[in-house]
Amino acid sequence: MVAVVALCGLGVQSFRGDRTVGAQLAGPVVRNAEVDNAYYHCLDVQTRSLVAPGQTVSFTGTDPYSVITLLQAVGSWITVADPPSGATARLSLLYGQGHGCLGTVVVAYYAAAHGGPVVRVGSGDEVAGNGPPPPSPL
Repeated sequence: MVAVVALCGLGVQSFRGDRTVGAQLAGPVVRNAEVDNAYYHCLDVQTRSLVAPGQTVSFTGTDPYSVITLLQAVGSWITVADPPSGATARLSLLYGQGHGCLGTVVVAYYAAAHGGPVVRVGSGDEVAGNGPPPPSPL
């Protein structure tokens, strides 16, 4: 009797698990994941066009979302300067540009020997559209 109840429980859980996997592999979920991957890859490529691995960076701006987004995109290879004043470049995101990574571009500010800072915009990849990628379903 216990074995029958256990087998029924396993069968129900197996069915529920199969439905969960099926929902995660549904078209909209897969499409959103693809857009998410393309967005962060685009930010990575743009950042690599501005700074090389091993160069120190810091982050500008007061928007914590920008810092988190940049860390998600490039946190595996950048070196964050400590203190920030020793950074080769200060990075930030600029939104609503109509080009770049869903309308977002990476911007780097470099200290110039004479005069004001040098500003460069990342290049090398684009993901058409506006706004951040869709939120994760999980």
